[in-house]
Amino acid sequence: MAFEIGVMTFGEITEDPVTGAIPSPGRRARDTIEQAKVADQVGLDVFGVGEHHRTDFVGSAPSILLAAAAEQTTT
Repeated sequence: MAFEIGVMTFGEITEDPVTGAIPSPGRRARDTIEQAKVADQVGLDVFGVGEHHRTDFVGSAPSILLAAAAEQTTT
């Protein structure tokens, strides 16, 4: 039986546990794209972005984040 391994995010904007800093939505979106790049580099099968319509999430338009990630990844 085949299965896929991957990660999923909503692009939540949360406080850094070390510094206490809260990233801007733009920074969090760039970080999400970077996470997709790393997932691609290490060979994960899936990188998912969930949709959420709150101010503490950047995933209100997952197709846009995934399109930006697709430009930066090979698979």
